[in-house]
Amino acid sequence: MSRASLPTHAARVTIRAALLLLCTSLLTPASARTQDAARVVPSEQEVVLQRADRARVKGDSTAPIRIVEISDFQCPYCARFHAESWPTIDSLYVRTGIARYLWISFPNSTHPRAWPAVEAAFCAGAAGRFWAMHDLLFDRSAEWTAAPDMTELFTRWAGEIGVDETSFEACLRNDVTAPLQVADYDSAVRSGITSTPFFVVGDSIAIRGAVSTERFRSAVDSVLALRGVEAP
Repeated sequence: MSRASLPTHAARVTIRAALLLLCTSLLTPASARTQDAARVVPSEQEVVLQRADRARVKGDSTAPIRIVEISDFQCPYCARFHAESWPTIDSLYVRTGIARYLWISFPNSTHPRAWPAVEAAFCAGAAGRFWAMHDLLFDRSAEWTAAPDMTELFTRWAGEIGVDETSFEACLRNDVTAPLQVADYDSAVRSGITSTPFFVVGDSIAIRGAVSTERFRSAVDSVLALRGVEAP
């Protein structure tokens, strides 16, 4: 089911939890943020987690609204949103400084390959390439979901997007980003989220499912209007 609405009490609980995740992500120390352009995945787990957490936040820190996406790389509805709506949302709102965007992982238990895909995105994020790997995972889903060796494939893709393959592979094989993935999953479960994609727009509107680009824009623009910000 796909719908956008003003939040019920349950949705408000979910929104507050999602915003807590966002606030946690924005607290990454400045010392970690300055290294975002580095291509080598660090060997220290704490640094990897900090940098991966920071890398999945996109947009201007002073943007007037925030959008949180709870997603699953193996979810067909998440893939639909990525293909049909994300380019427009990114172009109109994120890249223009109107919205700050956070991606949260929530792999469905029926999607056994979603967890290692998230791991690949976070390991790439530790080298400042989260969104490049994010896009590859959605754009080439048919390839990695059928690959006999995902680690080999993801490592090759890491090289394609400018990440050091040796350090990236070590990150994957040692499950370095597992604490971040578990934290995402536990937060989503505690928030009552049961399906993906799920979005929180501007702290006040919950969107369930891969709604049309027009409906998503309508939700975003309604929040902008309340903030006195002109819609693009």
